[in-house]
Amino acid sequence: MESLQQLMLDHSPHLMLLVDPDDLRILLANRMAAQVLGYTLAQLQGMSITDIESSLQDVFYWEDVRNGQYQEIAAQEGEYHCADASLMTVMKTVRVIRQRERTLLLVLARDTRHERQVEDVLEQTLSQLRATLESTGNGILVLDWHGRISSMNRLFSRMWDLPESLLEAGDDGAILGYLAGLVVEGELCRTRLQQVVDANETVDLLSLRSGRVFECRSRPQYLGERIIGRVFGFTDITERQRAEQALRESRDQLEYRVRERTKDLQMANATLEQEKARQAELIRKLGEAQSQLLQSEKMASIGVLAAGVAHEINNPVGFVNSNLGSLQRYAESLLRLLDAYEALEPKLAVGDRAALAALKAEVDADYLREDLDSLLSESLEGLERVKRIVQDMKDFSHVDGGELAVASLEAGLDSTLNLVWNELKYKADVVKEYGGVAPLACFPSQLNQVFMNLLVNAAHAIEESGRITVRTGEDEQAVWVEVEDTGKGIPPELIDRIYEPFFTTKPVGKGTGLGLSLSYGIVQKHGGRMEVQSVVGKGTRFRVILPKQPAEQLSPSF
Repeated sequence: MESLQQLMLDHSPHLMLLVDPDDLRILLANRMAAQVLGYTLAQLQGMSITDIESSLQDVFYWEDVRNGQYQEIAAQEGEYHCADASLMTVMKTVRVIRQRERTLLLVLARDTRHERQVEDVLEQTLSQLRATLESTGNGILVLDWHGRISSMNRLFSRMWDLPESLLEAGDDGAILGYLAGLVVEGELCRTRLQQVVDANETVDLLSLRSGRVFECRSRPQYLGERIIGRVFGFTDITERQRAEQALRESRDQLEYRVRERTKDLQMANATLEQEKARQAELIRKLGEAQSQLLQSEKMASIGVLAAGVAHEINNPVGFVNSNLGSLQRYAESLLRLLDAYEALEPKLAVGDRAALAALKAEVDADYLREDLDSLLSESLEGLERVKRIVQDMKDFSHVDGGELAVASLEAGLDSTLNLVWNELKYKADVVKEYGGVAPLACFPSQLNQVFMNLLVNAAHAIEESGRITVRTGEDEQAVWVEVEDTGKGIPPELIDRIYEPFFTTKPVGKGTGLGLSLSYGIVQKHGGRMEVQSVVGKGTRFRVILPKQPAEQLSPSF
């Protein structure tokens, strides 16, 4: 029997503690108490009830119990100390139990923490719902499944001008009858207000006797699968109705005005034809200006590169001049040696031969003979380099001139690299990855202009140091040239504007914004296209794609 009692206690949903009123010791506890409080059953049976209940009212209560005042408690809120030192809110009940000649106290408690959380969430939800109803732009009326008013917002009361006396009386039938009495379609309004459990959604227009017009939308309110009421939303569309009527009235007037305006448009059309002719003339002049802009951009670029070209010329001239100076000194020494030989050799004595030997050692005649040829070779190489740079600059500068020719794009790239080398060498390592493409029918000087713009832009995109890679390749239909840099890249929002005339991201004075625009025009007139890929912070790659078969109307004057 005792084990059956303990089994019943352990299956109770409440915490159960049996307390001896003499010393307040816990005599018996069920498993729920041990699980919730975190103690073992053995620990609980050795504790005092005041070890768990320690609030001020609990201390007073158990002191009265110790003094023999056994008072029962029904549903009193309290706090219990758990084994982990946390406090648990409970709802407790105390019962006095008479067992034979002994009195015991049975404490039953229920953990109410979750209930409070649920109550808080429910209160928050109700608060949000009330706020939503009041903040909506519609008048809201909610009826329960009995047809009684369960809720309405203040806007609904204002829209219908509900009297305060009617609201204070709380007579739902009188309020609904008042609403129907204000509407011209009174019977329709009463029907809708009575169809609370109808599963359909409705939309009606209600004309009030005051002249206002309400749009009424209603839908059922569900709890699970069951309809528990209906929600009505009222929107004042009086102004909209008036605006629509005014619109209809003005439409006829507009049609008349359109007919009148048609006559004016016909006259304006003649004026537009004249304007069209004027714009055609402007377009023709714009084509002429484009060629001028191309030359202007070319000359501006050559001006920027002039200092670099001069620097490149000065380098070979410098070491040629130095070598020639050394050559002059070596020649003088050789002449001195020859003069000495010519003067003394016929009359050589032992002492003279020793002097001549000393002189030969002094001027190092053997070294002079070896070095003289090397100096002359270096001088010739320097002069050849000067000639090559000057020739490249001469070839490059023919923008609007020249004829259609079959030329090597890779040779054009090399020529352009020589011209812009001073612009590149201090900021980037140039890597050539040529694919050995076949020569192409084109205007070489104009494509060199495109290559120069791409190379200079790549150098400007590199802030300190980086790498510029020049690639070529071909397939059956086209050849292509790529210029890739490891610079700062182009932001995505600017990538679509880079070919616009006069658009530039460079500081004032650093660029005209015409380089890529003119390059795009040159490539397009060759029948090709330009592609660009860029990642901010990593770099940009431009690809020029040119067809192997040139455009039929390819002309040097772009």
